[in-house]
Amino acid sequence: MTATVLEAIAQSAAWANEHRNTDRLRQAMHRHGCLVYAAGGYGRQVAAALRDEGYPVKGFVDSAAQPGQDVLGLSCRLPDAILPAEAHDAVLVMAINNFRTPSDEVLAWARQLGFAEIVTMPELPDVIAPRLGNYWQASRQHLDDHRDAIARAERLLTDQRSRDILRQLVTYRISGRTEDHPPVDRDRQYFPADLPLARADLAVIDCGAFPGDLAQTAQKAGLHLARWFAFEPDPGNFRALSEFAAANSDLVGEAILFPCGVGDRTGSIRFATGNADASRAISGGGNEAGGNEAGGDEVGGDGAQVLPIVRIADVLRLERLDLVKLDIEGFEAAALDGLAPLLAQHRPRLAMAIYHKPSDLWELPLKVDAMQPGGRYAIRQHGYNGYDTVLYVDWD
Repeated sequence: MTATVLEAIAQSAAWANEHRNTDRLRQAMHRHGCLVYAAGGYGRQVAAALRDEGYPVKGFVDSAAQPGQDVLGLSCRLPDAILPAEAHDAVLVMAINNFRTPSDEVLAWARQLGFAEIVTMPELPDVIAPRLGNYWQASRQHLDDHRDAIARAERLLTDQRSRDILRQLVTYRISGRTEDHPPVDRDRQYFPADLPLARADLAVIDCGAFPGDLAQTAQKAGLHLARWFAFEPDPGNFRALSEFAAANSDLVGEAILFPCGVGDRTGSIRFATGNADASRAISGGGNEAGGNEAGGDEVGGDGAQVLPIVRIADVLRLERLDLVKLDIEGFEAAALDGLAPLLAQHRPRLAMAIYHKPSDLWELPLKVDAMQPGGRYAIRQHGYNGYDTVLYVDWD
């Protein structure tokens, strides 16, 4: 019999307590010093936190390191430059923290090379510092503290695959082992093949529309956006979105683009712009953005601007609505409140990100059920490292 999510929490916590004792890992980091794998924005954040906590940092390892590269005054080398003798006397701290880059091959390399210890990305808030919690990251205890709510969310799920994904995600968050992570479907985000829609020509509200990926994925799924109401607050992203819509008229019947964010009210908000798909509202939107391997920062950008947000029910009156997509960096709950009249009227499919904050995985399904009972709930995993977890809800 497949374990329930409560059994998964208990079993993985027992395993972690035995095999991944936090005090033992900290002692090894002090004794051997640390190499940080990945020198992007999150890797630099991890290295700075290690130094602040008094751990020796020996340098960075990155698959795109350049000869003689220096990051934060430390050497940054290719994996092939790390010899077994050096690995045996170092703790490797994994800082690959994005949806695009799987960690399996890196961990296989690290295990074969024989590092003294390997600290994985889900372990960082406990082992190093709570401030390293990005998006879904939190302490192991956070899951145990919310076990009853997680179990209620599990009972909403209507298919075994969804229950398996939920169990695998909580296990991964506790154990940190990539083998516990659910399988990833990168090709059909928002339109899973096993969750077909009733019609091929769709009227869609797309919140967090940059870079137009919803239209591209719909085409791959054999679907067409007949009417695309696309909301994107970041000015640079909106320009790119407008260019995408103009250049891809074959993908969309009618594109109505809104240069604003969405929430539970119409007004304005401070917004950190210039971060591409990681641009986000500053106040109340959850944890800071993560970093990536060998790439530009996902944090930083050109600072804050005051930008408009709207309550969608204030600005749209629709004859038909087939799909609502929400991927708005931790503001999904507020957007749901602003969408409530449209959800009740049209009962569209909802495709919503549930990984931006640690409790989104269970709180957002429970919120939807409280707002609009009677839905059919499914979860699919579309990204690596715990990212791009999407909740799908349909109503009869």
